Amino acid sequence: MASILGIGTSGLLAAQRQLATASHNISNVNTEGYSRQRAEQAARLPQFSGSGYIGSGVSVQSTVRLANEFLEEQIRNSNSQYGQFDAFHALSTQVDNILANPDSGLTPTLESFFSALQEAADNPSSTPARQVLITEAKTLTSRFKLLDDRFIELNSQVNQQLGDLTQEITDAARSIARLNVDIVQKTGAGQGDLPNDLIDQREVLIKKIAENIDVSVVMQDDGAANVFIGSGQSLVVGGTSSTLSTQINRYNAEDLDIILTQGAGIVDITNAVSGGELQGVLDFKVNVLESSRRSLGRIAVALSEEINHQHHLGMTLQDSGSGFTLGGDFFTSLTNSPQVLPGQTASTGTYSSTIFDSKLLTTSDYRLEVTSGAPNTYTLIQLNNPSPPLVTGGTFAAVQAAAQAEGFDIGESVASTADESFLIRPTYSAIAEIDVVVNNVLDIALAGPVISGAVTNSDGSARNSGTASISLPVAATSVSTGILTDLPMAAPVTLDFEASNANEFDINLPATATVSYNDASGNPQTIAAPVTALPYNPATDSGGITYTVNYASGDTMTFTVQGVPSVNDQFELKENTAPYNDNRNGLLLASLQTKKTLENSSTDFQTGYGIIVSDVGTKTHSAEIDLRAQLTLSEQANAERESYSGVNLDEEAADLLKFQQSYQASARVISAADEMFQALLNSV
Repeated sequence: MASILGIGTSGLLAAQRQLATASHNISNVNTEGYSRQRAEQAARLPQFSGSGYIGSGVSVQSTVRLANEFLEEQIRNSNSQYGQFDAFHALSTQVDNILANPDSGLTPTLESFFSALQEAADNPSSTPARQVLITEAKTLTSRFKLLDDRFIELNSQVNQQLGDLTQEITDAARSIARLNVDIVQKTGAGQGDLPNDLIDQREVLIKKIAENIDVSVVMQDDGAANVFIGSGQSLVVGGTSSTLSTQINRYNAEDLDIILTQGAGIVDITNAVSGGELQGVLDFKVNVLESSRRSLGRIAVALSEEINHQHHLGMTLQDSGSGFTLGGDFFTSLTNSPQVLPGQTASTGTYSSTIFDSKLLTTSDYRLEVTSGAPNTYTLIQLNNPSPPLVTGGTFAAVQAAAQAEGFDIGESVASTADESFLIRPTYSAIAEIDVVVNNVLDIALAGPVISGAVTNSDGSARNSGTASISLPVAATSVSTGILTDLPMAAPVTLDFEASNANEFDINLPATATVSYNDASGNPQTIAAPVTALPYNPATDSGGITYTVNYASGDTMTFTVQGVPSVNDQFELKENTAPYNDNRNGLLLASLQTKKTLENSSTDFQTGYGIIVSDVGTKTHSAEIDLRAQLTLSEQANAERESYSGVNLDEEAADLLKFQQSYQASARVISAADEMFQALLNSV
């Protein structure tokens, strides 16, 4: 009877434990990350009697957590990928909306500016047309600044997100470390039995970290979980956690780096971050935000440089008293816009950068590395394509040559006396700096400064009898002082075709001037000073020869002669003294709308902007596709985990009935044993 009572009691206790476990499962059906538990039973050791071994009941060995590490890892990886795509897509959509939106994008304002420029060229004497041109130019530069303001806002948003994400990771890591301590202690106190609910809580925290950064987990024999991030940096080891934070970038205060602090050690892991929202945010910053800003900066630089260059070659309506002035800067000159940012708090070297040729500019930043020595050696790296470097351990002259091939120049005011590095940003700040310089309608240089043509009789009738002509195919001069007479051109430049020299034009030029041209075979030629005649063979050169006069001041004048002249035909180049209805330079300015001024003279302004919009749109759309695909994968991973570890209420309800019946049956066994015992007592 004692054995029957013991057997009944063990069954009762086992059923009670099963009921408690099932009830616990039901209670936590909606608890995040909860894993279904099961009480594992085993028969007690049998007792030997004369008639063999007799069972002694049942015992609950342990309460196990139904979890599959492979499924948990699959969810962590899915969370990491989803977080990355979600963060990238959410941010890049904002840039896509800004650039492609007609109310905030650059395309409409570019079109309006060049339309106003064409209208002014069509009506060069119209004050309203000139005023509209200035207004549209200011609208265009305001749009550049608006885009820059939005980029600055997005950069601040990125920095805020980086700070929030690193804080979330740090907080979760601390909680995991504390749970590790509790789990190890309770596992020891339970003689190997695991505190399942604490393990579930830890797994939830690990998955939350995985949403922010890719993680790998290594389990210790004592039950603690070690968590690693990035390229293997330890975030949690046993009961110790590291701290993730942000720190101002050593080159630029606008940028933040990701810093891992392990005790007294500090490691910059920005380039080692992989997966999760952190990588999504960093990828957006590098591949969309900064790339778009640099690309727009390149358009701003090219627009400013090309318009300014052509505007300098025209003539305004501003009468200086000694002649009409030539054009000045139309937009702010961005020649000095490139930034050189030292990577050291107090650098020993001083370096600068200027625009060398806007047509050659890329959309990349660069890093200049200086190795001090006798002499110093230099390395120049294009950050968009860092391998191989443009220059490795070369001279500064080699660095300058490589930089000029990329469209910018580098200057060294003070050579570094220590190993140092510098970040060079040729186009990054341009959209913030571009502005309109011309504010007076009279200062718009729509006219050509030089008039060319055949010499006529005093009554205006034609003197020349040949078919030759002279023209100025491009604006003809670049005069630093702004007044055409400084060419010098106090009197017209005259070309005479004489019978005694049938294969040349006599020309009156200053004694210091030289002339360069390409002959009929395309070979470059130079005539040294003094120049008294220009070679021209009507038999071979009638298709046209373009001559460039190079003055000692550095100014130039270009003109073309074509056709077959007759003896004593004369042509002249003289200052434009009535530029009011002259639109020659205005037409050349308007033609810049379709001129190939970007990507090594292969792309115009609007196409270049279209490429930026298309690039951002493609990246955004690709991220959207990846996000949808990853959402499906994440849902599948969670469904698989739920099918294995999740609580099924129907199953638990059935178990409750089963365990309740078991409990009642065990209670009946105890009752039967008691009745037997009472009957035995009564019989004595």
